[in-house]
Amino acid sequence: MALSTRTARPAGRSFDRSRCLALHVEYQRSRCLRLRNRLVELHLNLVRQQAHRLAQNCNLSVDDLVQIGSLGLIKAVEGFDPQQGHAFSTYAVPFIQGQMKHYLRDRHSPIRCSWRLRELYGKCEQLQQTRQHGGLAPLSREALGLRLGCSADRIQQAQELHRALQLSSLDGSAGLEEGESLQQQLVDRRPGPEQRLLWQELEERLQQLAPVDQRLLRDCLLEGRPQRQLAQELQWSPCQVSRRLRQLCAQLRQQLSPTEPWLALQP
Repeated sequence: MALSTRTARPAGRSFDRSRCLALHVEYQRSRCLRLRNRLVELHLNLVRQQAHRLAQNCNLSVDDLVQIGSLGLIKAVEGFDPQQGHAFSTYAVPFIQGQMKHYLRDRHSPIRCSWRLRELYGKCEQLQQTRQHGGLAPLSREALGLRLGCSADRIQQAQELHRALQLSSLDGSAGLEEGESLQQQLVDRRPGPEQRLLWQELEERLQQLAPVDQRLLRDCLLEGRPQRQLAQELQWSPCQVSRRLRQLCAQLRQQLSPTEPWLALQP
């Protein structure tokens, strides 16, 4: 069902809550597709409100978020039971937010970022890999800045951005359950602005760990190095590395577990 992001109520027609409730009752009885679409149009402002809020913390347009959130609104209309006595908005908003956040998690970075910094990081990595293949030591930030024509602070910004983006797309290489990522457990349960603070919080926790544990998490999770390669360097078995990573991830999930107010935002 295609929805216009600029649908407006007809002039002279106010939002009649009692009439809207009657439509919900009738839809629950008849499951009429045309009636469902009418209810979606009546409640589309709920999607617009959530889209404007979320657009401040991501790099998708309001119109795109409205289209995505409308799918959540359709689910809410289909599942709403007016006999329960709850307001439809209370029931629908978690569906709308969840649809938007799941899209951002799966297909779009939730972090505002500069493409110039991402491009700069790519150049740094290419230069460092070239030196590594040639048997040369890696360059410092200052040396990288001289080679690439920018300041050492700019190099640091690019590296920090890369780490933050890596955190938002952690895969299951740490031995998590199938289909479940550390990012989903640590980030998805928090509202959008909280995602920006997660790297700082996680970094503080990492610094409290033993050096070998820090290396495991940074190399395998944040840098994406193969566990087998790290196991060889540490003279561990791959099973030992995988087991320790699972233990560390469980520890971090417990320490960074969201508080109840955030859980209430989930559909």
